[in-house]
Order: sequence, then C-alpha cells, then structure tokens
Amino acid sequence: EKDIILKHALRNALNPFITILGFEIASLLSGAALIEIIVNWPGMGMLMLDAVLSQDLYLVMGGLYIGAIMLIIGNLIADILLAKLDPRIRMREVEGILK
Repeated sequence: EKDIILKHALRNALNPFITILGFEIASLLSGAALIEIIVNWPGMGMLMLDAVLSQDLYLVMGGLYIGAIMLIIGNLIADILLAKLDPRIRMREVEGILK
C-alpha cells in the first residue's frame, strides 16, 4: 500500500505543488516587505513603502520590475522542474512541436 501511494498518488500530487512553489518564490518579496514594515527593518519592502509615500515613481517602477522578474524566474524554475519530473509534459511539448 505504501508503494502504491508513493508511486501513484504522490507523483500526481507533485505537479500542483511545484506550480504553487513557482509563485511562492515571487511572493517571498511581499512577505519580507510585511515583516520589514512591521519591525522597521531596512530592506526592499521598507524602501518600496517610502518610495510610494514620497511618490518616487522611478523607485516604485524599479521595485515592481524586480518583483515581475522574480515571478518570471519562479515560473521558469517551476516549468523546468515539471518538465524534468513529469514525462507527460515533455511528450506534450514534443508533440506540439511536431504538429
């Protein structure tokens, strides 16, 4: 029974977990921002809050740009991991290229 669960159930449950993990990499920045603002630590979150309050648009755009890059990198890592771990995704990509 344990082998069945490990082989079939957990393998299929790994795909959504990796997908959510890709989004969570980007949300680390916002979670750190909340802690920085609450305990008044200097960091990216505090810098963004000060930039918004002082209407420093270039700094706000830079911070949003960094957040977008983190989201793209997180999704790229998740896609690469999914392609490595699930052969069905690799086959779908190969079939899509050939069609």
